[in-house]
Amino acid sequence: MRNFFLLLLLSGFWVSCNFQETAERPSVSDEKMARVIADLAIADAATNGITGYEKDSLMQAYFQQVLQLHGLTLEQHEKNLRIFANDMDKMQEILENAEMLLDTTIKDGMR
Repeated sequence: MRNFFLLLLLSGFWVSCNFQETAERPSVSDEKMARVIADLAIADAATNGITGYEKDSLMQAYFQQVLQLHGLTLEQHEKNLRIFANDMDKMQEILENAEMLLDTTIKDGMR
């Protein structure tokens, strides 16, 4: 499920980016972006099994909380995603780091 979510997330970034070269720099580090993505995956997992309006509302609340925890606005997050998505190798590295963070979180939770 986790890999599916990360693949879906990457696909969404790839489709939504405008494929133009940009001189802009992201306002967050690669590590912070990986942490944000990992936290969003955890939020998605927390709503697993919930359907309909309740899930949509809960996901919006979790999404806003994750961004707030990391000191980001929705606009900043979307801008960072567009910048990172322009470099697919960098985006793949960030997603792999997010997956490692999730694996560590799961292992720590099982102790």
